[in-house]
Amino acid sequence: MFRLSQETIAIVTVGLALAGLGITSDNGIRDEIQAVRSEMQAMRAEARADREALRTEARADREALRTEARADREAWQAEARALRAEAAADREALGRLTGIVEEVRTARR
Repeated sequence: MFRLSQETIAIVTVGLALAGLGITSDNGIRDEIQAVRSEMQAMRAEARADREALRTEARADREALRTEARADREAWQAEARALRAEAAADREALGRLTGIVEEVRTARR
């Protein structure tokens, strides 16, 4: 039968131990990488949800601003129409007063 020397046995044993250590550390690193991947996926999902919530909030704010601006514009336009009507009434009254003053002047002469 073939006999191995103690040195050969020691070298093979150290080689096997190193191979086992390499495999064990590879598996540990794989587990850590998988944990980091899972954590990053969770962070991405959370960021995506936060981003969507911000978009929804921004849309609501924008719509509220548009509604407020529309109401302000309509109020301003109504006020402008009222002022125009008042100015027209004032012009008409001034015209009547001017006519009366002219009649009084003409009557004095």
